[in-house]
Amino acid sequence: SMKEKEKKALLRVRAQVRIVRELGERLKALDPEAAHGAPMDGMPRARGGLPGGLDTLIARRDSLKRIIERESELMRRYDDEARKSLDQMRPDLYTFCVLYYLGGLDIDEVAQALERSERQCMRYRKEIETEDGKRKRTAPADDAK
Repeated sequence: SMKEKEKKALLRVRAQVRIVRELGERLKALDPEAAHGAPMDGMPRARGGLPGGLDTLIARRDSLKRIIERESELMRRYDDEARKSLDQMRPDLYTFCVLYYLGGLDIDEVAQALERSERQCMRYRKEIETEDGKRKRTAPADDAK
């Protein structure tokens, strides 16, 4: 069974991968090419000049690039930590972990990649994240039919 520290390492790297991906999406959205042809601030352009607000956009992009570099470095460190816990894992769980935790994919994307049902992938996740793969069961509600 996986130790608490190993579970935390997997959860930490997954969160970090998703942070870096989200920041990358934000960076793409700030691409001047994407905004090309439309002034940023709705002001008319001077002939041959940059669209209004472009200098601000470039400053925001540079700042975001620095943040992404820092977060990516952290992600690599977390990835190294998490990989240590995968050494003794059986192959199906190993592949699930690489895609779900290290790759940051969603359950449906992992299921597609593994050619498994989403339900099976949720069982893998449960096996890793809960004590001995068992969640504490609550008594069924009285009105459950």
